[in-house]
Amino acid sequence: MLRKITSLTSFLTFIVSIVTSVVLYVVPHGRVANWADWTFWGMSKDDWGATHTTVGTLFFIALLLHLWLNWKPLMAYMKNRAREMVVMTVPMVISLALTVYVFAGTLMGLPPMRQLLDYSTQIKESATEVYGNPPYGHAEDSSLKKFCGYLGFDQAEAMAALEKAGYVLEKGEQSVIKDIARTRNASPQQVFDDIRNALGGDPFSSLPATPPEGLGKLKLSDLCASFGLDLNEAMARLEAKSFAPAPDLSIKDIAAKANAVPRDVYAALRGE
Repeated sequence: MLRKITSLTSFLTFIVSIVTSVVLYVVPHGRVANWADWTFWGMSKDDWGATHTTVGTLFFIALLLHLWLNWKPLMAYMKNRAREMVVMTVPMVISLALTVYVFAGTLMGLPPMRQLLDYSTQIKESATEVYGNPPYGHAEDSSLKKFCGYLGFDQAEAMAALEKAGYVLEKGEQSVIKDIARTRNASPQQVFDDIRNALGGDPFSSLPATPPEGLGKLKLSDLCASFGLDLNEAMARLEAKSFAPAPDLSIKDIAAKANAVPRDVYAALRGE
């Protein structure tokens, strides 16, 4: 009975671990997932991460028990034809070589591990184009009062604009951005867009003094989309400051070409 339970538990937790690994491989970066109120099968990024940890732990325990129950067959794999114990058998050498190559190759950026990780990064970064990027860390958890204060919006006008757009502000200025978004089944980015579009003004001058999280990794086009900046004007502003921008270049790359840092690019966009 114990052997059957152990084997079935190992099998089921292995399947669940594979599913959670695939989801975490493609899930957006944390700041983007939180800002978009991202879910898959009704589970948030944090839910998937927690499940991966707990089920993975159960799989590890079941695997240890499975090894204990099947110790003799495992030891038989390390014996030669004369039934003598030889640890470094051909299968063991091959298995060890594969494991070492994947482990060391990941740290050294060797193929195919590098391509596998690069593809995951591309998927995660492409999500920024779809969901947007928060104007500052955990903006979705901010009250409307803090959100407006940080971004320089008139609070009363922002509240009026949201109510006109159909959002429900149950606690007025203390309503949390992600909760406001959920009243219309929208994302925090949509709340941001609706406030910004209603209030108008110069989006460049209203850029927060503190750059958004993950600034360096953002493409110029993504940064412009997140804050409602005109891409052509953004490029013109940067060119006037001796940068060589391109829509698909990251802020980090634009800065590097001018021997600068991402904050310098951001400052140029703000007109500093």
